[in-house]
This record gives sequence, structure tokens and C-alpha cells, in this order.
Amino acid sequence: MRTVAPPNWKVHLKLSTKTLVALCGLGVVAAASLGGCSGGNGGESSGDDASGSGSGSGGDGGGGGTTGSGEGAGDLGTGGGLDIGGTSGTGGRLDEGSACVATKLQANYEQRPADIIFLIDNSGSMTEEIESVQRNINKNFADIIEASGIDYRVIMISQHGSHSATQSVCVAEPLGSGPCDPLPETPNSNPPHFYQYNVEVESLNSLCLALDTLKGAIQPKGEAVPNGWSEWLRPDSLKVFVEITDDGVDCSTTSLGEHNITLEDVLDDENQNVEGGTTSAARFDTALTQVAPEFFGTPDARNYMFFSFVGIEVNTPATEPWPADQPVTWRQCRPGSVDPGTTYQALSVMTGGLRYPINQFATYDAVFQAIANSVISGAKLVCEIEVPKAPGGHSLELDKVQIEFTPSDGGTKQIFTQVKSPEDCSAMAFYEQDGVIRLCEDTCVAVRQDNAARMELLYGCSVNPD
Repeated sequence: MRTVAPPNWKVHLKLSTKTLVALCGLGVVAAASLGGCSGGNGGESSGDDASGSGSGSGGDGGGGGTTGSGEGAGDLGTGGGLDIGGTSGTGGRLDEGSACVATKLQANYEQRPADIIFLIDNSGSMTEEIESVQRNINKNFADIIEASGIDYRVIMISQHGSHSATQSVCVAEPLGSGPCDPLPETPNSNPPHFYQYNVEVESLNSLCLALDTLKGAIQPKGEAVPNGWSEWLRPDSLKVFVEITDDGVDCSTTSLGEHNITLEDVLDDENQNVEGGTTSAARFDTALTQVAPEFFGTPDARNYMFFSFVGIEVNTPATEPWPADQPVTWRQCRPGSVDPGTTYQALSVMTGGLRYPINQFATYDAVFQAIANSVISGAKLVCEIEVPKAPGGHSLELDKVQIEFTPSDGGTKQIFTQVKSPEDCSAMAFYEQDGVIRLCEDTCVAVRQDNAARMELLYGCSVNPD
């Protein structure tokens, strides 16, 4: 799925009610586990804590794990490491000069918002497809996303009207603002969840039209949207395109000046190759990320996915999509399509989206459910965590932060390694930059596979001098 840059995640960090207080100087392992202790020395000591007492030697590391006879919420005893759960062995009495504080933070994951952009062909052969879209966009799409708790927004780029008379689209309530019978004169836009950009999408021009309407060069019918449909996008959201057409691509943009592009793939099925689609997809991707990198990222770090309802041949079973690890194909579904849509397919493969045959009208309910679920899982966790404030009278030592990642399947807890900069990144690593903890690219990709995992950030701090 994605590369890392989209990670503009907003992660809420909640301070745990349990604070771990460690005695520095009782052993190398204890100090390393917490990180960031200052002051203190080795040697024999005895002491007690709030809930138990004991004695031990602070000099020898002993074995792994916690040892000693005392119990308490957060003491460290002889030898072993930090027990996040709360009990550890005993050690000497703490004082202000020799103590440091490590606070356990629980990353309270928040999924990113999702902006879903539908591009729907309004040509004469699209009656059944549009009727199927209208039938399923509420119950089998918007309702599923709504129930997930994701902050979603649907942007429809297609002509408003009757699906049977003019192959146009009307979206009814609850996603839309009202009924479609009788047909309203203007689209049922329903901010903040639904917006329709009322322009006619022809058989072969949806991608060029998407670029020319993005910043408002081509305006919708009946209303002024000065900045185009980009007005409705949110910078921190995952962008998801859903293309619905039975044809290919053959068009040129008109609003990009020296960056205008021409796209063409309509000979791919005749030539039995996918060269036109592969080239056109790369051109569209370059243009999209040049025009609006603040929304769609860059070719090296895209912030969008592309799903295709196109003339691709049917998979087995018919409701099963073609995944991104299957190559683009010139083979198409017949009857029911004009072209296999290799450009749209290539964009799906490029961005980790799915591909569906457009002529399977009876399966649109399952298909819309699958796309909704893909949007939910695609709205992944972010890879950037703002550094919290230190407790009063202390300073964080950011070069000794520790991140623990526990998979939701109960797998082995992983400790991420801190590196100095992005250039030093390796697997399961992170770095601190400008007051933000940033997961390295490979680490981010791994974390984003598991929305239900736990990630905890432990930091050490030193006592500020009076």
C-alpha cells in the first residue's frame, strides 16, 4: 500500500496513570532500559518503597527479567530490565538528585479521514451501471464506512440527472440531501459528507476531466466552485478514486499549461498489450502529483488509491476483485464493455487498489461492500507522533526514546531501534526530528498492516537543576 509520506497521522497520546520511577546507577541494564537517567552511583544499598521492602546489590546485572524481593509499581531491583506491568525488585531509596522518570505512553490510534472521489462515465452505454451505483452507494458503501467511525467524504464527478434518460447520476438521501423522485433540478450535495461536481463525463475523458476540474478550470453546471473540487479535499485525508466506465482513455488536458498531457490506451486490446495504459497511468500520476501534491503526495510517496470498475475479464468467483499483485491485462469482459481500461487498471496496480469487471451488475452490492472495507483498512494509522511534554521539573532525553510494538494477533513484542536521521533508517526503526517521532519507511509500512496493534512510547527524562 503505501509509502510512508502520506503518514500525516494524527496520533493522540494519552498519559498512563502508571508512572515508572527508576533509580539510576543501580545497574547498567536498568539505566539502559529506561534511557536518560543522570546522577547516582553503584554500590550496595537497601531501601523500601510504598508497598514493599527488600534489599539487594545494585552492582551486578544478574539475569534477565526482574529480580528481588520487594513489590511495587515501578521500582527496579537488582539486575534485570524494566517490567512495564509494574512489579520489579527492590533497590535503594530515591532522591531528587538520583531519580529519573519514565512515563509509559499509550498510542491511541486514530484512523485518517478518507475522501472518496467517484468518476462516473455518462455515455449512452452506462444506464445499468449507473442504476447499480445509485442502488448501492448508500446501503453498501456509505453506511459501511459510516459505521466504521471513519470521517469520510464522497465527491462525485459526474453529470446530475436521470440514469435512464440521460445516463446521469442522482444520489438520494441519506448520503444525498434529499430524494431523487421527483428528480431535483440540482445535485443533492450534502456537506460535509457528499458533494457532486456536475459535469458530463464522456466515454474516454474522465482522467483528463478530473485534472481540468480539480482547480476549477472547468466549472460545474449551475454553481460556482472557484477552486474546483479541490475545495472539498482535506490535506490530511487518504484520497480514494473509484473509476466507473466501460471504455478506455483517449483525451488531452487543457488547463495545465506546459504540463498538459495526452492519454491513450484504446488500442491495447487490439494490440494485445498494455503499453498505452502503462504509459498513460504514469503520465496521469505525474500530472496529479504536480498539480496538487498537498493532496495527492508525490510519485515516490503517493497519498491516493485508485479502484477501477472497468472492462476487465471476470475473476473466479465473479465477486472476487483483481488484486494489485496481479498484472494489468488487455483481456476484457464481453459482453458489457467496450475496452479493458488498461490505464485505470495500471493506476490500481500502481496505488494498491482493486479492479472489478463492470458488467457484473448483480454483484455490485458485494463489490461496493468490498471497496468500503478497503477504504476502512486503507485509512491507516499515521507514522508520526508528536513528542509529549515532560513531567514538571524534568526534561526529556529524546536520544533515548523507546518504542514497543505489540501485534494484535498476540505475536512477539518488538522493540524499535532509534536512528539519528532518515538516511540511517533500517527495518523496525524510528528517528526524532523537529519534536516529532517518525517511524522509518519500512517500519511504517509494517505498522500500517495492523490497525489493532498496540504501540507504546517510553521516554526517559533527567531532573532539571534548580
